[in-house]
Amino acid sequence: MARKRKPNLFISNTNKVLILLIFAILLALEYVYLTRMQTSGEPASFTPAFDLSSEKCQLSMVQSDGWFCDPDSDWKRRKAIHYAQDQRNHVSDERYLFFQNNWEPTVHCAFERRIGKFGDGGKWICDIHRFKESTDPSVLVYSFGSNDDFSFEIAVKKNLPEAEIHTFDMGLYECPTDICTYHRARIGNGRDGRSQSLQMIMEKLGHEQRQIHILKVDIEGSEYDLFEELFRRSRKRRKPIPYIRQILFEIHLGNEYDPEAVQRIHRLFKLFRANNYAIFHKEPNLFSADSCFEYGMIRLNPTFFGP
Repeated sequence: MARKRKPNLFISNTNKVLILLIFAILLALEYVYLTRMQTSGEPASFTPAFDLSSEKCQLSMVQSDGWFCDPDSDWKRRKAIHYAQDQRNHVSDERYLFFQNNWEPTVHCAFERRIGKFGDGGKWICDIHRFKESTDPSVLVYSFGSNDDFSFEIAVKKNLPEAEIHTFDMGLYECPTDICTYHRARIGNGRDGRSQSLQMIMEKLGHEQRQIHILKVDIEGSEYDLFEELFRRSRKRRKPIPYIRQILFEIHLGNEYDPEAVQRIHRLFKLFRANNYAIFHKEPNLFSADSCFEYGMIRLNPTFFGP
């Protein structure tokens, strides 16, 4: 009768040790890779839309006017989240903690970035890298309100070297060399004889047929006149408003003795919504957090807001 061969425990244990060692090495390599990815800054080249082919994200490309490229299932989930939040954005008419109780973001930008300095003056932009991949050869940026601080413009130019940037304010300021073009102007509704509306400025600069890729607005309360005139004039003349991809603005609660101040804010945000804008960013201005907030809006296709 043949004797059974005893297993070589030494070899078996050695194999186990080798397997564990290989596994540990692989984990270490993965950790190093992920760490470098997180600390290396922007990649040298970006693959649009998360490396998805246009066939896999056709719905999102259409409904975002070519901005987002999500798989259909993710995009439908994104729409559902937008709809759920949008339904409860007008919650309170109380002035106390108004912005804390109303008008929250309904759209998420995976690569949202703060452009410009920290604190007052910088703005959050939705996925700024996508402007580099735009079919439009020249990115057009309007910056309303400067107070002689051009950190936003400098940061935009650093990220988008080909951008054409125009800055507007009432002061006697001057743009840094090769960064922007400065225009002395009072921004408003253009109907009071002192201010200029957005449409008036676009006509003066010959930009009527161009898209504004980024509109930054920080004009200390005149944002109401600016936006109300923008939407009113377009509606009155029955023509579309200028196509502005992103609007980054500071909004102020207004006179505490004016009972209409709160309702004016509600009407303004509903105007944005009616003109195909969704909120992607919101934060308090800590200098006056109870009455001053920063918002970021992105324009989407009307079909995004439908069923």
